[in-house]
Amino acid sequence: MPVSPFDSLLAEVRQIDGFVLGCLIDASTGMVLGSVQEQEEARLPVAAAGAADVARVISLMTGELAANGGLEDAIITLTGHYHLIRQFSPAPRLRFLLLVVLDRSRANLAMAHRELRDFDMSFAGRADSGLPRHYQSV
Repeated sequence: MPVSPFDSLLAEVRQIDGFVLGCLIDASTGMVLGSVQEQEEARLPVAAAGAADVARVISLMTGELAANGGLEDAIITLTGHYHLIRQFSPAPRLRFLLLVVLDRSRANLAMAHRELRDFDMSFAGRADSGLPRHYQSV
């Protein structure tokens, strides 16, 4: 399977306790830009499209409620997993989502949330941002 330039950015996310799946998603299309996963049976395109839909619905809802600010995170708790969705914009007019799925029995939700926030901050602080050139010029 070809390696995406985004895959190296996801290597840090793989270190979170309870990690099952991580993917970087184009928020406007739901397309997977890069991914890492522990279990091959995970249905990555379905998870990515679902994360994009959740982010869209929350953005619409906050707009209708005239809430100040936009989506930062969404945390979905299921009986066996946590799904963490983090929105970030590494460049003007670019919106990405970072989806991380964790095994609930092995994860610490508070620490995982903090690690995602730190990942986002370190990504934003990079001079080259780690993005392929065609994304850097947008």
